[in-house]
Amino acid sequence: MTWNEDSGTVSRAFDDWKWNDRENRAFLRLSTQWSDKAYQQTWNEAEESFAARFDPDRHYGDEHLDIFEDAVDGLWPHSYAWITEASVVKNAVTAFEVYLEKALEEALGSALILDGKQHTIKLATPPKFESPGWKTLVSSHKVLGTEVETDEVSWARELRHLLTHQNGVLRSEDALTRFRNQDAERGQDEIDRAHVGGKVPLGVPRVLTILDSLAAVIRTADAPAWALCWSRPRRERWEEVITKLYEQKCIVLVSA
Repeated sequence: MTWNEDSGTVSRAFDDWKWNDRENRAFLRLSTQWSDKAYQQTWNEAEESFAARFDPDRHYGDEHLDIFEDAVDGLWPHSYAWITEASVVKNAVTAFEVYLEKALEEALGSALILDGKQHTIKLATPPKFESPGWKTLVSSHKVLGTEVETDEVSWARELRHLLTHQNGVLRSEDALTRFRNQDAERGQDEIDRAHVGGKVPLGVPRVLTILDSLAAVIRTADAPAWALCWSRPRRERWEEVITKLYEQKCIVLVSA
């Protein structure tokens, strides 16, 4: 028996991640679908409200814009979309990191017998933290056989940092170069293009590309993680993996 997503021969960590990924994609799709309808309805109501009281001697003709803006508390459709897309990206990167941790815990198991005594296996964590650091996750999965720190993953994690700690604002030319979307900017007016001081451009196609790149790495990583936990010859390699992880200080053994 080998790893097979279609038949459900995957790790429990993968199942958990896949459910989260499905919800995240549905959130993006449904939020777009529902917000488009709600915004259009609100716009129509603003036009109807203004038309009912329009006085050519008092009004300029575009006052329905103010009515619409008041109705949505200043949250215009493009801002709503950006907030939704940023939330999806942040959730996806976090779910990716959670998967890496849970897959390792599942693959390694919880205990071993050493010198006749039972020891608990734990991933090494920084002081006062309950989860391992990024380097520990990367090093541990490399021992299992997967490079999880790809260029796409590094970029997505940097973007998550930008969204979380800078509210997505491009503060420098370096950030602009790193995160602008030149393909999407083709044909746009200069005012609509990414610029220093503005928000990082997202958009549904770009967000889905990020989700797909993270998913590809997880699918690659889950095969060796599953094999170490569930395949028949796992015991032979398990001891070798535990030894390497211990030597690289990725795990700690706690005497029971």
